[in-house]
Amino acid sequence: MSLSSVGISHHTAPIAIRERLAFAAESLPDALRSLAATPEVMGCAIVSTCNRTEIYTASRKPITRLVMDWLHDWHGLDPGQYQEHLYHLDQAAAIFHLMKVISGADSMVIGEPQIGGQVKQAWQLAHEIGCLDSKLDRMFQHAFAGAKRVRTETPIGQNPVTLPFASLRLARQIFGSLDALRVLMIGAGEMIEECAVHYRDHGIRKMTIANRSPERARDLAGRLGAGTAEFAQVPQVLRDYDLVLACTGSKVPILTRDMFRQAINQRRHQPMFALDLSVPRNIEPGSGELADLFLYTIDDLHAIIESGQKERMAALHKAMEIIESEVVAFERWLRLQATSATLKDLRQRAQAERDALLQQALQELSGGRPAEDVVKRLGHRLVNRLLHGPSVRVRQAAESDDEALLEAARFYFLERD
Repeated sequence: MSLSSVGISHHTAPIAIRERLAFAAESLPDALRSLAATPEVMGCAIVSTCNRTEIYTASRKPITRLVMDWLHDWHGLDPGQYQEHLYHLDQAAAIFHLMKVISGADSMVIGEPQIGGQVKQAWQLAHEIGCLDSKLDRMFQHAFAGAKRVRTETPIGQNPVTLPFASLRLARQIFGSLDALRVLMIGAGEMIEECAVHYRDHGIRKMTIANRSPERARDLAGRLGAGTAEFAQVPQVLRDYDLVLACTGSKVPILTRDMFRQAINQRRHQPMFALDLSVPRNIEPGSGELADLFLYTIDDLHAIIESGQKERMAALHKAMEIIESEVVAFERWLRLQATSATLKDLRQRAQAERDALLQQALQELSGGRPAEDVVKRLGHRLVNRLLHGPSVRVRQAAESDDEALLEAARFYFLERD
């Protein structure tokens, strides 16, 4: 059994490449079904967030090349086009990495809690689609338990320097005071809500939510005391806002360079701050070339976030110790599973031999053969049947001078408790 992961993340590729391999939420069910139907794949799950796309699989033998080819093919890319940005991990390395991801130890913002929920959603979706086998399922459950230990036994998740925090730091550098800042938030997901709550708690009161679903926009705005705007009217109202934050599941940019150029002209070149937290990007990259637009992507916040994480690095050492111990425990479980399967096969084979010989004995008894003779023959045949295979292997080991196998045979068959 091979458990493995193939992925790309902020550690290995910039956003321009990550977005080419990201999965939109609505496409994930079909992607899982396609991958599950691929030969050799016994179980699979796909984690796709702003910072990473990772495919976890279970198979009878390593299938790294197959998964990489499937990933490129699914996204309509040339085979191997982004191979140098992909990483692959097997067995212990895969479970170690998964625990790091869920606990936030591998995140751009060390210790951030959002990724744990995103991985759990990916696991639940794989369950619903029916593409998790028992061992991959157990791997995820073990990883969730290990990550919980990390977050409860270390300070890794305390006071994280979050994306909303970093974005407000940038806004202060651009505008100075934030009291009169007018904010347009496009989207209504977890990241938008997290930013909106953070902004509200830091004194920003003029916030507007725009989303393709007016109901979701109104629900979020109602909970935050914000206003709403029609999604289709965003290009027309763009000029009214100082900070524009976009985070939706759109596969193509929803805000273009021309939209921002018109908005800046209408603002008489007052500066605008645009923050694109989406993968794929929601704001046309060329917009950042406009003189009075300060455009930042999720990757651009990396340096700001890193500067506030130094005190959290000490927690990583303890986190790695916990994760390593959990990996050892999971490997032990895998070995026990493999041993259990062998013992089950051995027992079933012995029982099959017994049943066949019993049937012969019963026929002999019904034919009038003396019971004592039948029992003796049954015992003799059973011993021969059960020991035939091991006897052949021991003779072969002796002929090839395989002392290790001979010693194992003596240990398992001759020694007594």
